[in-house]
Amino acid sequence: MSEKIIAIGIIFIFLGISLLVIGSLISLSKGNSKTNFAIGGFIGPIPFGFFSNKKMFWIWLLIAISFLLIWFLLRRYF
Repeated sequence: MSEKIIAIGIIFIFLGISLLVIGSLISLSKGNSKTNFAIGGFIGPIPFGFFSNKKMFWIWLLIAISFLLIWFLLRRYF
């Protein structure tokens, strides 16, 4: 079972990197010089993050809460 979870994690990492590269290329082709960003994660149960504006903070917060709920559910059932 743990091999499947590791494989799913690796797929999500590659998918995220691919979306970042595609988004950057689209932004460059349109000539947009202003880019918003949000970087965050968890160290154990403690969240951390860096954001370029409030909108990106709220987006990151929604994603972080979603991942935290998924973690609790997976921990309970597996």
